[in-house]
Amino acid sequence: MPLAFWTDAAQAGADQAVAGLDMGHDHARLVVLARAGRSWRLEQCQQWPLEPGWMQGGRISDFLPLADTLQQQLAETGIERLAMALPAEACTSAVLEPPAGWSRLRARPWLQQQAAALMQRPLSELTWSAHALPGRPQRWRLVCACLELVQDWMGLAEAAQCKLVRLDEVHQASWQALARWYGDAPESTLLLQVGAASVQALQWRGGQWHWLWREQADAQPVLEHCLHAARDAGQLALIGDSPLAQDLQAQFNADGRAVLRPLPAQSPLWAAGGPLDQLSDAFWPALGLACPPHPA
Repeated sequence: MPLAFWTDAAQAGADQAVAGLDMGHDHARLVVLARAGRSWRLEQCQQWPLEPGWMQGGRISDFLPLADTLQQQLAETGIERLAMALPAEACTSAVLEPPAGWSRLRARPWLQQQAAALMQRPLSELTWSAHALPGRPQRWRLVCACLELVQDWMGLAEAAQCKLVRLDEVHQASWQALARWYGDAPESTLLLQVGAASVQALQWRGGQWHWLWREQADAQPVLEHCLHAARDAGQLALIGDSPLAQDLQAQFNADGRAVLRPLPAQSPLWAAGGPLDQLSDAFWPALGLACPPHPA
């Protein structure tokens, strides 16, 4: 299954509910949405703990108990269609600028070549997605993952007796949700999307979230990079609840920096009703998975 790709079955059943499932370092979070005219209605919002060691470094290290837990939890929701996110630590990404004389008509072959070079694997052993970034010059964010890793996630969906209709990278899914539900940030706001051992930085400029950088390493170097980047930032915002996110928040507090924690429910695009009070900033990735992409 290609990353960030809605299957033909998903497109054909676009009026059916899709559950967005994001599994973090110690929690799984699930969101089910429905359209309500021009608004969205939150049908379900759940989270449950995951045992330490079930997932390590973005990979599934203990498949059977994780699959059993998902099967039990999802059976109670009645959901049959599932969209899931790969942890950022499980993916390799790069931001690329096409060469001079590049034609958009030749984008796919060029991006395939770049994906194989980035992963140092043949295309038959990987999956990838590419996202055009706003602004000029033209740039693409390329996200790649090993095929065997994707097959593990497909196996989880099968074990839970669900149809996997979409697979994406967690930062990209979160970014999609932010673009839809959080569009009133102060100009030049620096927003940090914080995972277990990775951070992606976005900046709000001209009515859009722009990609700035992504850092993935041991926790201390990532923490230092974020603190350095924050020195020259105006308004800071942070989403995530991993230990790294908690450490960053504590350091910003100690430095006397005000940090926004944008909540999805603050958006006016919600219809009345539903468990909106349960939506914390940790649910941004699941929200991005549960809603279809903006039309191209």
